[in-house]
Amino acid sequence: MTPLTFSSSADAPRQAARLVARTFRLDADTLAKLPGGVSSLMGDGARVWLHPGTQLVAHGVAARLELPHGIEGGVAWIKEALASIEAADAVGRPGCGPVALGALPFDRTEPAALVVPAQIVGAAPDGTAWVTTIGEGAAPAPHLERAEGHRRSPDSFTLRSALPHEEWCGRVARAVADIQQGALSKVVLARAVDVEANRPIVVEEVLRRLTALYPSCAIFHVDGFLGASPELLLSRRGRAVSSHPLAGTYAVSADVDADRRFAEVLRRSAKDQREHRFVVDAVAAALAPECASLEVPSEPSILSLRNVMHLGTPIHGQLAEAAPDALTLAARLHPTPAVCGTPREAAEAWLGAHEGIRRGLYAGLVGWVDARGDGDWFIGIRSATVDGARARMVAGVGVVAGSNAEAELVETQLKLQAMLAAIIRP
Repeated sequence: MTPLTFSSSADAPRQAARLVARTFRLDADTLAKLPGGVSSLMGDGARVWLHPGTQLVAHGVAARLELPHGIEGGVAWIKEALASIEAADAVGRPGCGPVALGALPFDRTEPAALVVPAQIVGAAPDGTAWVTTIGEGAAPAPHLERAEGHRRSPDSFTLRSALPHEEWCGRVARAVADIQQGALSKVVLARAVDVEANRPIVVEEVLRRLTALYPSCAIFHVDGFLGASPELLLSRRGRAVSSHPLAGTYAVSADVDADRRFAEVLRRSAKDQREHRFVVDAVAAALAPECASLEVPSEPSILSLRNVMHLGTPIHGQLAEAAPDALTLAARLHPTPAVCGTPREAAEAWLGAHEGIRRGLYAGLVGWVDARGDGDWFIGIRSATVDGARARMVAGVGVVAGSNAEAELVETQLKLQAMLAAIIRP
């Protein structure tokens, strides 16, 4: 079936009405044939979303939802299009029925697209699992088949920084100088590293390693863009909404006592606290007008991962009755000072003039939204873009007054370890 294409609020609901979605619960016998759970279905071509909250593995495309002007052109019509698809849902969980998923660029104006998959297999934390199929005129029968790996993994790799260390550090120093002169308060400077292997990188294997290394993160794959993001931008379940902004980083060691001391150093760091507060204030200010109530802790907590720890602030709220869907809310928040800087316009202008790389999907939005408006959107960090035997990994650091260029370089190296450990297996 040729996928339908929707590109505007004018015709999307009418076109979407041509589609039919059917969601069935997967019984115990079917699940027994998938010993790895829904993740056993993820081949290199699958679109994957694995998170402790909701797991989705999608194949095929029933419709493309195109955003020719990026998220700046508006995304509310996507939920309206999903709601126009005829649906029979025997499960009724978030992520059931018609779903749009994918990744959207960092640049709000860059053309983008999400997809409505032809088939999605999902699982909830309590073990409930389902399959949704979507087609034109009638939903096709489910096709559940474990992914079988037949390709040899690469065993030789070369790494190259997109910019020499000295040149990149010079850009950090330039950012600090501009901040001190009052041009902006914070800017997030990204650094890219390119990997070339002797054979095509096996995406499925990378995803499995990421799942083992970072089980609390959102593991994702969309058309070669993959990663393990720790940063929740926006989650919606009914009227409940949450965000978990991160900013401020320190290394994790193998010594528990040492890590306790490092966590205390991070908590007391004026530089990291300032960087973190910029993000929390921006997220809270954007959510508050849509919420009947909003809880924002006065002090951050520590989020500890395998290789780094971050300052994080879990924000929870209850949306007002007519609040927007998850994607619309996430688009309003993006980009936060965690991945761009503040003030936003000044930081975006600085990055355009000085960063020197095209971010693409890095630090954009990655996730899903369903026809109810529920969904999860994370920031596309700790990520890489894979193209055959090549991969580009990107990591960013928040530069504020008092930042040290060499220390910021080390922080990018720590963050890049997340993808390096999953991609490179000599």
